[in-house]
Amino acid sequence: MNKLFATIWVACLLCLAGCYKDKGNYDYQYPEEPKVTNLDTLYAVFVGDSLIIKPVVNMSNKTNLHYEWRIAVPEQLTQLSFKGPELRTIFGLNASRYNGRFTIIDSSNGMKYFYSFVVQGKTDFYKGTTVLSREGDKTQLSFIKPDGTIQPRIYQALHNGEELAADGQQVIAIVHQFIAPSDVTSYWILGKNGENTGVQIDANTFKRTKYLKGNFFDQPAVAQPGQFECSANGVLQGVVNGKLYVGATQTWSGSPVYGMFGLPAEGDYSLFKQAAFNGVAPYFLGYDVNRKQFVGFTNFGSPAYIGTTYQVASTTAFDPVNVGLDMVYFTQVNNNNCFAFAKDGSGVLQELKFGAAFMGFVKLSPEYKRPFSQPALITTDTKWAVTPAEIFFFSSGSTIYRYNPLNQEIKPLVTDFGGKTVCMVKVIDNGNTLLAGTEGSLYYLDISTGKFGDIIKKTDGIPGAPIDAAFRK
Repeated sequence: MNKLFATIWVACLLCLAGCYKDKGNYDYQYPEEPKVTNLDTLYAVFVGDSLIIKPVVNMSNKTNLHYEWRIAVPEQLTQLSFKGPELRTIFGLNASRYNGRFTIIDSSNGMKYFYSFVVQGKTDFYKGTTVLSREGDKTQLSFIKPDGTIQPRIYQALHNGEELAADGQQVIAIVHQFIAPSDVTSYWILGKNGENTGVQIDANTFKRTKYLKGNFFDQPAVAQPGQFECSANGVLQGVVNGKLYVGATQTWSGSPVYGMFGLPAEGDYSLFKQAAFNGVAPYFLGYDVNRKQFVGFTNFGSPAYIGTTYQVASTTAFDPVNVGLDMVYFTQVNNNNCFAFAKDGSGVLQELKFGAAFMGFVKLSPEYKRPFSQPALITTDTKWAVTPAEIFFFSSGSTIYRYNPLNQEIKPLVTDFGGKTVCMVKVIDNGNTLLAGTEGSLYYLDISTGKFGDIIKKTDGIPGAPIDAAFRK
């Protein structure tokens, strides 16, 4: 036993000695890395102009360096490739954002060095505000550039005097949020009257793409739009002819049929112009104007009418199946609470609030039904808007009021519109700014915490009374 122990001890000493004598050099020498300057992160270029990028590469020996350029073009499922130390090309893509990469290759050791940048294509319309307005009996479209310059009546100018649908009501920017970099690709302009009640225009040229009827696989004789919004997938969803429609997303986003309307959600219902399109849970809500009840739709790829088969937590406050009111304004806030303002048979304006959730099934939780505290302020021309914090703003003549449902407080905003009728209210900037319109003017009002509508800026020169606006930033 002692002999075995001695043998092991000697072996250990020999190993230690071997390690001690190993004086090899294990310091790794990194290869020299090129130093790149004069390469920006963003290049803005007008469509049709030259795109020139001239980086400066510093390295002690550049004879083994090679250069590649790539610009991803997601709408075409391809990329542009170039070689050489400089990028020089005519920019022929759309007025959108494109991710680029400059690669330096050292052929002596196979090392590659990557540098990212973004190319922003520009036209006269690549950034600014698109405004829809009513000028007399005509609907007008104008564009406000970042410097405040207004291009008025631009749709007529670009389409040989063609008029937009009379009694215009919405301009909607179409953005596919899941395609990076996301940008506005088109606008839908919707009205109420005329042969063509809606038209889609290209965001870069403002040229007509198609009429609303042309967005149906099976064109209806009449397409009477209610209220629409753009889904996260970059398609229209809303009410047409009292039915619920959602644009097709079952194909490639660059396909000519992407976003077109197939059949509506089938069922025996006639919807109020506004519906609630939940952006998270797979359900939609609407109000049947004939039966005067809230109705539901599931959304697992396409909307399916479920009527009143949703569950109700309690009918103590009111029964969603038997509302019995004429709807005035309906909205869902933060994909959660729903608010409705509607008149009963005596003409009394009622305010309703209920929660909505999807738990494998649609569940509505009525919270209250009560008379609106100052119904005399609400007229047939009242415009409504709501913030993510569930604070409402509504117009009454030449005044905008702030309404807090928690304490039923109604206060006028501080801005004096000079006696002009308020024709537009729209919440923007995540609830911190209110966009208001009067004849010829747009007002940006501060409604952030503790503010009551102080003017941030004002734009004059709008043809007629503003109705709606969309933004491209």
